[in-house]
Amino acid sequence: MNPERVADSRSESPLHSPLRAVERWRADFQGIFAARVLESQLGFRKTWYLGALTLGAFTIQISTGLLLMLYYHPSIPQGYADMKDLEFVISSGVLLRSLHRWSAHAMVFLVFVHMAKAFYRAAYRPPKELNWVLGVCLLILTLLLSYTGYLLPWDQLSYWGTTVGANIMSSIPWFGPKLRFYMLGGHTVNANALLRFYVLHTMILPLAILSLVSVHLWRLHKDGGMYDVDEQGRPLRHAKDARENAEQSASLEKEKTLSYSDLLFREVIAIEALAVVLLSIALIWKAPLEQLANPMHTPNPAKAPWYFTGLQELLHYFPPFVAGIILPGLIVSGLIFIPFTPIFDKVKTGEAVEWIRSKRSRWVTGAILILLMTALLIRQHAWDALLPFWIVVALTSFTISEARKPVSGIRGWLGEKSISFWIMTLFLMEAVVLTAVGTLFRGPGWAWVWPWNG
Repeated sequence: MNPERVADSRSESPLHSPLRAVERWRADFQGIFAARVLESQLGFRKTWYLGALTLGAFTIQISTGLLLMLYYHPSIPQGYADMKDLEFVISSGVLLRSLHRWSAHAMVFLVFVHMAKAFYRAAYRPPKELNWVLGVCLLILTLLLSYTGYLLPWDQLSYWGTTVGANIMSSIPWFGPKLRFYMLGGHTVNANALLRFYVLHTMILPLAILSLVSVHLWRLHKDGGMYDVDEQGRPLRHAKDARENAEQSASLEKEKTLSYSDLLFREVIAIEALAVVLLSIALIWKAPLEQLANPMHTPNPAKAPWYFTGLQELLHYFPPFVAGIILPGLIVSGLIFIPFTPIFDKVKTGEAVEWIRSKRSRWVTGAILILLMTALLIRQHAWDALLPFWIVVALTSFTISEARKPVSGIRGWLGEKSISFWIMTLFLMEAVVLTAVGTLFRGPGWAWVWPWNG
């Protein structure tokens, strides 16, 4: 072999050139954001930057959580004493704990809104079905992350909120009591449960979320970035005429790394704004801390965290197995299988309503089923859960055209919506109503109490 050629190949090797290595790393980093994006799809109204804001809230949680770990001992009663030290002894301890708590609430809220926004943008359709399933898994992990961290202060609020969640799990036939035992490390919420929740909250769940977020972002890049895509995965071009469509097709091939230079900068600004908002909230409202957990004294009412009060509200109407397992299981299964049930996307609201009305027997059968379900829920004192249902019924009925002719305006827009749109809308409306009722309107004995009456 020619010695000069060997020397030339060594000089060109990136291993011996730090500048080339840095350039290669920079190219790899740009590759994360290299999915081509139209300029019109970078605006705030397109995505509200919800994915970046959720990641920003999680980053704040990780940062503040690492600092809190320096002062916290997962034991009884030392864990509660550490909370008191953060409040009265450690400089800025209250601010640190409050920022961690409100960022956790913000993350749960942002994940829900992000999934809703992704659904209404049809981001669950092929080729993005895997990313949608990953998003559902991230939603579940986010709820578990907040639930496990809820116990760590070991006060009355966290103790009994965790107990309510554990009792819901025990309602699963055959496996429920065993799952509850393994989760708590015993039959009651005790020191074993505190230690297990601490390990889950600080190690296992964050690592799982980081892993899924990495795959989530990678799939976002592989599936075409932020494009609105059709069923074949091709970018949709919102053009007014054929000429503009041709111009967009030509310019589309020239856009390489627009998302890196523009989108990343905008998302960083959005995360900084979120940090300022959360910091302001933490300065004004400190995280609550009640008395030391007392297993012998049950507060009335014993409420779960707000993101579980909707589930707790269902327990007021239905048996624990139905409210805690069947209904949530159907919801999660429905969210996962949305991309794999295209029939719901192909059937428009107007077509479904006209099909029901085309024969008197179908219309009568549907009306009877709706009335029977309404009577059942009213008998179960679930009248507040009927409000979203009847709103959806009213909106779908509004899409009917008596003349059976194409309609425009709001009626035409509603009639063009798919069945999956109404299923998701009803689920979101029910979740909001049940959470609001359980959080704001329930008092001792889970009786109805107006917020201004205490």
